[in-house]
Amino acid sequence: MRLILVLCLAIPVLASAQTRAQNVILFLADAAGLPTINAASIHGHKAPRKLFIQRMPQIALSETSTASELVTDSAAGMTAIVTGSRTHNGVIAQSDAAVRGRLDGAPLKTILEYAEERGLSTGVISNDSLAGATPASLYAHVNDRNKTADIFIQALTPRAGDGVDVLIGSGRSAIERALMAARRPLPDLARESGRTVLASLRDIDRQGSRAVVLLEDNSFDIGEATRMAIEMLSRNPNGYFLMVESDAHTDSIRQGLDRVVAFDRAIEDIAKRVGDDTLLLFTADHSFDLRVYDGKWDAPLLAGVPAEMGSGAGAVTLRSVRMNDDHTGEEVLVAAQGPGSERVRGYMANTDLFHVMMSAFGWAGPATR
Repeated sequence: MRLILVLCLAIPVLASAQTRAQNVILFLADAAGLPTINAASIHGHKAPRKLFIQRMPQIALSETSTASELVTDSAAGMTAIVTGSRTHNGVIAQSDAAVRGRLDGAPLKTILEYAEERGLSTGVISNDSLAGATPASLYAHVNDRNKTADIFIQALTPRAGDGVDVLIGSGRSAIERALMAARRPLPDLARESGRTVLASLRDIDRQGSRAVVLLEDNSFDIGEATRMAIEMLSRNPNGYFLMVESDAHTDSIRQGLDRVVAFDRAIEDIAKRVGDDTLLLFTADHSFDLRVYDGKWDAPLLAGVPAEMGSGAGAVTLRSVRMNDDHTGEEVLVAAQGPGSERVRGYMANTDLFHVMMSAFGWAGPATR
């Protein structure tokens, strides 16, 4: 009888231990609101509900407002997701006491910094600039997202641990120009930080566990980069945190939807590769004003959309799609699987996602603001 009682008491403890994640991967599709995801499924698969992210076991909606505005940009949106606190548009990982470009707020500790403090490996991948607002929100604390030099300097001079272990993204020329203007040339900054800044994925030492790759443009294979990052980060027995961003803005409609489809395929591939000790979490920082307003099952969604129509076209109305070139305030998709994913349900706040990731690791974080 005593043995049965002991076993009964132990079962909840074992179950709790099994729900903790060894690793967390946050997939962030920048500007991929529900209308964009719907359009991407129809564009890429000829029908709704065909994306992998639409079929993940845990689904929710996330509200995306800032501390002061109903519609967020990537700086405030990503800050909320990775720190659990809201701030103002244009501000990166600083409290809502910040005034953009004029006054600093208190630095907000990010999920990546918590991971670094606890000895996990960390990685950031983006097909946008590595000084862009989304990746910057994980490793920089500035009152203006346009402070390119300050952001990249902070990427290589960390506040916690030994800094981001795997850093892959684009924007090399603009970052080099900003660093030169700040009198911190990239070669000097790399030498001072003890890092080597590579120019190609081919230059990565696949046997290593750390790499900084600063690419000229965003034409690299984000799925390949993610697989390489996981291979390196997985060498740490303590686990890892990885954020992977894909730009899903549809100001260039065809390119934006193609990116969503490609990103979804990469997520599905990674989901097949990782173990059941890894939380996969997908979301967007904000939505975008793209709408499917007409169409037939037997007609391509983007019929009549010129292949060469790129960003800068402004608002357009086409045969089946309308696009008003701006962010919007409706909720965005949250999809998840793995340990801790059961917390993804219903209508959530963007700040809740920070606590989903922290809880998956078994960590306590500050209260949401």
